[in-house]
Amino acid sequence: MACMVLLLVGAASSERGKGWCGEIPPLPGDEKFQRIYVEDATLFHENGREVALWGVNFQTAMSWEWGRSRRDKFKPKFDVDHWKSIVERSFTEIQQMGCDVIRIHLCPGDFADVDGNLIETDWLDMLDYTMSECHRRGIYVYLALLNHLGGEKGRDAILNSTLKEHKWAAMVVPQKLEATDNYIRQLVNRKNPYDQGRVYKSYPGWIIAEVMNEPMWPNEAPSKAEFPESVSVYEEWLAANEKQIGSHAWRTFKTEKIKDYINRIDRLLYEEQVPAVTCWNLFWSQGPVHQGWESFDAAAASTVPMISFSTYPGQSDSQKGTSQDLSEQNYLPYLKQSYEDPEYQGWLQEDRFKGKKASIVYEYETWHNQSTYMYPAMAKYFRAQGAQVATMWTYYLNEEGHELPRSHAHHLNLISTPRKAASFLVAREIFKNTPRYIPYATTEDDADQFGHAALSYPLDLSTYADKNHLVYTGDLKSDFVQLPRIPKQISGYGSSPFIQYKGKGMYFLEAVFEEGQFSNHWNVKVMPHAVFDKEGQVVVNREKEFSMTLRIPGMARSEWQVYRVNSGKRSRVQIQPPAITFHVAPGNYEIIKR
Repeated sequence: MACMVLLLVGAASSERGKGWCGEIPPLPGDEKFQRIYVEDATLFHENGREVALWGVNFQTAMSWEWGRSRRDKFKPKFDVDHWKSIVERSFTEIQQMGCDVIRIHLCPGDFADVDGNLIETDWLDMLDYTMSECHRRGIYVYLALLNHLGGEKGRDAILNSTLKEHKWAAMVVPQKLEATDNYIRQLVNRKNPYDQGRVYKSYPGWIIAEVMNEPMWPNEAPSKAEFPESVSVYEEWLAANEKQIGSHAWRTFKTEKIKDYINRIDRLLYEEQVPAVTCWNLFWSQGPVHQGWESFDAAAASTVPMISFSTYPGQSDSQKGTSQDLSEQNYLPYLKQSYEDPEYQGWLQEDRFKGKKASIVYEYETWHNQSTYMYPAMAKYFRAQGAQVATMWTYYLNEEGHELPRSHAHHLNLISTPRKAASFLVAREIFKNTPRYIPYATTEDDADQFGHAALSYPLDLSTYADKNHLVYTGDLKSDFVQLPRIPKQISGYGSSPFIQYKGKGMYFLEAVFEEGQFSNHWNVKVMPHAVFDKEGQVVVNREKEFSMTLRIPGMARSEWQVYRVNSGKRSRVQIQPPAITFHVAPGNYEIIKR
């Protein structure tokens, strides 16, 4: 691993350009990663290639996520080994979906005390396990170092509340600032028992250090009765600056303190020689749904080289009815407004951000929405805004038999939402193959065709097709997009000119090639059948068989045989004439030429 060079904006940029090398010897698996650096507001890998990472939030080490995923009628005592088995299976699922980065929220209440000292808990163990598993699998890690949401037995000493508005106390109260410093220093220097005691900050896969998730403040100065310590700091600031209480004073105080806090943590991470790029979270900005521009002003003037934003089409609409299904609404115009209107996310095009700060998407989702055209449209939108990393909120770590309903605000899972998972794969290809900063526009108000992609709101369909790879989210006709002659990979749902399939789950076909020539077999993976019932609940069938017909050019039925592969053993599957038609249950298959 080469020496890491950090090029950051702000006061410390000249020092950081010198870089540093870790003292810990490399471990097997390090070769799967490229460290990341920032230059000219752009993220690069060590080899000079621009970063473009697509992934999910993956909340394995947060007690809140485990509690959220348990239904009221299914709340067993937490079993860390059982949770690890769910996480292990979910890792395999997200890799099948093409994820190469995950974002993890860290809540101090899960594994730190009032002074920021780490405490050995199951959740700290889960973080160790997750870091190790990401290293083993070659998945990049994006850590949000501080979040609220409480912790075990209600402990959340640093942020001190489950209310987002209380986060500002951690940015101004001296004791909380010191506790935060201590917490971060201990965390970045923690030795992972799953990886021979490797120190966290030496992981080549840990590439982003986001200071705090959604660092919200009250819009106006709150009462001292509600925030005695924090308001005391404000009163001291007023006296020191000879200012009068009022909105202008509060906004000035807010901007100064946020900037001071950002620079403080940025400097701390630099002093600790953490190569992960520091990031400041700019939370929501959907018209009036944000808490003022002070955090934006502070971030623009700070030393951090990168900012993060979120995009949630339908979020404002869903607040009118929390269980409302928004799948039938067209949200392409929303993305257009978000791009053009500074009150939404047009601010990303301002000179103080574009060309000055790298940008990433910390969360995104089609809120209460199972449509399949929006993820691809959002991927195009993110690239137009300059984003280089995007992580969906949040991959659902479901237990078999306990899938979430259709109307849940955030519901993405390879098994229980197969069409949405297919659209996630379409979006991945768009995100990785679309240049940044091309102005956002669609060919129609309800459809779009660009590059190798096409999407349609009326058809609720999206696809990506290049000469090697074909992905689609529903029944695909040959005139919807220019198809490859013989794709090397097909990831799909429904039928296409190459495959007819009657099941309601995703499937993955991959041709095995030798020396650039079409080989004698294909590998096929078929996922479980999943549908929403009349009550909107997902029903998953992991055993039912369905018919599959292959119409790959050059395949003649008499020349091929189909095998089901189970635990490394093959069993012959009967082919039905006249085409290559056979029945498949969820599992793995090989199609081999005689």
